[in-house]
Amino acid sequence: MSEVIYLLLGWAATVGGCYALGRILWSRLRVRLGREEEIAFSFLLGAAGYAMILFGLGLAHGYYRGVFFALPVALGLAAWRLGALVLPAERLAPLQPGLRRLLWFVGGPFAVLYLSNAMAPEISPDGSTYHLGLVARYYREHAMVPVHTSIYAALSQGVEMLFLPAFAIGRHSAAGMVHATFLFLVPWMMLTWARRRGHAAAGVGAALIVFVTPVVGVDGISAYNDLAAAAVVFAVFALLDRWDETREPGLLYAIGVLAGFSYGVKYTLALAVPMALAWVGWRERKWRPVLVVAGCAALMILPWMIRNAVWWQNPVAPLFNAWFPNPYVHQWFEREYTLSMKTYTLPSRWMIPWEVTMQGQTLGGRLGPLFLLAPLALWSLRTALGRRLLLVWAVFSATYFSNVGTRFLIPGLPFLTLALGLLPWPRALLGAVVVAHAILSWPDAMKWYGERYGWRLEKVVWREALRIKPAEDFLRNHLPSYPIVRLVDAGVPAGRRVFSFQQIADAYCHAEILVGFQSAQGEILRDAVNNALREERKPGLQVRYSFPARPLTQVRAMVGREWPEARWSVHEMRVFHAGKEIPRSPHWRVRADSAAETAPFAFDNSPVTRWSADVPWKKNHGLTVDLGLAQTVDEVMLEMSPDQPWEGIVLDGIPEAKISARHVPPPTGLRRIVMEEFLAQNVHYIVAAADEYWYRDLRMRMDYWGLEDLGTRGNHTLYRILLPGENPRIINR
Repeated sequence: MSEVIYLLLGWAATVGGCYALGRILWSRLRVRLGREEEIAFSFLLGAAGYAMILFGLGLAHGYYRGVFFALPVALGLAAWRLGALVLPAERLAPLQPGLRRLLWFVGGPFAVLYLSNAMAPEISPDGSTYHLGLVARYYREHAMVPVHTSIYAALSQGVEMLFLPAFAIGRHSAAGMVHATFLFLVPWMMLTWARRRGHAAAGVGAALIVFVTPVVGVDGISAYNDLAAAAVVFAVFALLDRWDETREPGLLYAIGVLAGFSYGVKYTLALAVPMALAWVGWRERKWRPVLVVAGCAALMILPWMIRNAVWWQNPVAPLFNAWFPNPYVHQWFEREYTLSMKTYTLPSRWMIPWEVTMQGQTLGGRLGPLFLLAPLALWSLRTALGRRLLLVWAVFSATYFSNVGTRFLIPGLPFLTLALGLLPWPRALLGAVVVAHAILSWPDAMKWYGERYGWRLEKVVWREALRIKPAEDFLRNHLPSYPIVRLVDAGVPAGRRVFSFQQIADAYCHAEILVGFQSAQGEILRDAVNNALREERKPGLQVRYSFPARPLTQVRAMVGREWPEARWSVHEMRVFHAGKEIPRSPHWRVRADSAAETAPFAFDNSPVTRWSADVPWKKNHGLTVDLGLAQTVDEVMLEMSPDQPWEGIVLDGIPEAKISARHVPPPTGLRRIVMEEFLAQNVHYIVAAADEYWYRDLRMRMDYWGLEDLGTRGNHTLYRILLPGENPRIINR
């Protein structure tokens, strides 16, 4: 029971701190709204400010549990002394009894479902990995630190800042409860906006539709940020709508702060800033209001950009690496990653509507069959309010096709459903639609349509929430990688890294997990494995360039033609005279036109590493070695893999060079050489899953790799990489 007490205490301290700060800030604005509205806007404004305070604490190495207790208490006392906790007497018009009954009848059971699952142990795919994995690391370090082994650490982390104090006090579930607060806040705000606008029935219907939507529920109770995103952008819209009516100057400050906080929640929500600026500029036609909004937004955005510029050499890392080349995220990876996010594994985008409404597995969750009727919202274009809602929905849905996961539709759902609610529904029909959607969204009903294993909630789990059933059992049954991370936590000493091809639940262990696709360093190690195991990736091709001997101070191999879909790489580049290789010297300087940090791999005599261009074939781009002093050279050799289209590669300034290529047997002992590369990167352990292509090879050839089996848990096995000379049974294969 003490675990539940700390869980609730962590949640209450974080939410209370946000609300107290928000009341202080809101009281300075001298803006009066209805009591219901001020509660919501105060909390969100405080959440934005609280996140930035925690950002500063991280830079000051102030992440301690005592601080997270003291901060909300201090803010609460300050709010009380300033009289900021007093709410306005004005209240919105009460709902009609029938609408109140509909709210309780439909919303009540889902509230129980959501609260029980939010309090249960955190098992979401991303919440148990990078969302809380980074939070846990910051807390261990007592500071926000650069984590160059994860692209997700470079993203803005406004919501993760709010997770941090809750996690420090109440651990993982407390962070999930913080996000669940936004799950309840979104329909609250939708309803208050609709009531002020005189559309209470539409507000009740739309709020309930969003609240019971399956992907909204499972996302909202998890340590994600999508419901926080929906709440913040809806608040920007609602405040703009209110300002449009009253022109109260204080609203502009709140609009600017929340628009800037949108960037802190998710990069894609940065559209809130130009939307707010355009709205205010168009309506006011004066510079001062626009500058107020822009200045407040900049205060929320610039800290994240400055951090990234310093730590990642890219203010908008991990994106736009072509504009800001850096050694932490490869441009080619960004290209492949963004392409994969545009379709996942769907053969056609025309399948998206059916997938996001009915199926729910490939794109991670479903909206429910009701949203097949979403095109009916276009009928609301006949009213000014409907046009306004659909315009804002279009703004916040504009980036959807950059990542077609179902949850990325959530920020736009409130606007879409309100537009649907404004249609001339008979009151009874609207109620029936809401009830039908709720029935189809209940976990038991969802088993009868769509994909069985789509991301969704399964049932009310109060026994797990109250820890009557042990959390360990729940985690082992619902989080596939949890058993192996417990073994990692027990068997990996502090300071040692663990390599994995896939994400595992690193929020539940202290070791640093280096995932093969989440950073340039992980990608290099992943490629080393591929270079050792895949025949087409092994260095089995020698391309020779022969020419009359001449003194050279540099040798440059470069692309002789454009090829947008190809990428080239070199395992080793060697320079010869009279049939003998010219010994490499510490005075040599190596450079490349892309991925310059990996250029030394072409001169390290390792057959499992290679320099790989970071961009498609671009004419005159290449790899250069500066020899320092002039050397007599008559031959250059590139050791490459057979999958390389070598015919398009030439030597700069030596057009007469005769080119020949031959296939040779790859070197032996590649597996052990890979492990030596791992050790050089301070990676001493490996987690391999049964569905990974190298799993069988690791199991059958542990001696070839030089590994020790530390145990299998579920579908995962943990290995320790043996140090050189530690195992005399290593075989040269």
